[in-house]
Amino acid sequence: MSKPNFIAITAANCPTGSRQGALEEMAHFAQECRESGAVRVTYGSVISGRHPGALIFVQFFDDLTGFESVMNMIPKSSAYSRMIDSHAVTPFSRNLFRGKPIEFEPKLEPMPKYLMLTRAHRTSLDEAEMLGLLNKTASVFKASGAQTMRMGQVLTGSDLGKYMLGVTYPDMSAIERTYDALAGNADYAQLVNGVEIDMRSITKIAGIL
Repeated sequence: MSKPNFIAITAANCPTGSRQGALEEMAHFAQECRESGAVRVTYGSVISGRHPGALIFVQFFDDLTGFESVMNMIPKSSAYSRMIDSHAVTPFSRNLFRGKPIEFEPKLEPMPKYLMLTRAHRTSLDEAEMLGLLNKTASVFKASGAQTMRMGQVLTGSDLGKYMLGVTYPDMSAIERTYDALAGNADYAQLVNGVEIDMRSITKIAGIL
């Protein structure tokens, strides 16, 4: 699988009573995004961390032309219009990230059920050191059950320059195993001592296209 160069993450508020209908429309909208230039789309709702109950929509792109194509499609999308008009979905954040190299062979079956997003900024590490340490811990994530692992740096939107790590899992027990294993890992300890984490949340995945 090719590794996308850009990632767009959109977060939106949605009334509890409209969430199921909104998620169904997100499935239609995700298909439109795939047809318009996104190489992969993951979406769901936040269950822990900041903004519980918010909807999350993650798109992956090979280049910014694909992102531009999706942005041009949105005003014409009936699924997007229904999310806004019929289900009261209100986007409050859309950040564009430039992908960073992580050596991790993805496992896409069965479909991951949870996405953990961790946001941080560098303090005492330079980028090469940070990515080197993260790559050293990738095998720990993999052995504990993680299915995909992506890193991006904010290019546009809020929190410019910060980094976001996204890791998917098949179940909660895999998340628990991962962080139990990382607790005793020297490379991970050095990594977290050189960055400041300011957000970690878990999204329950509703669909991946």
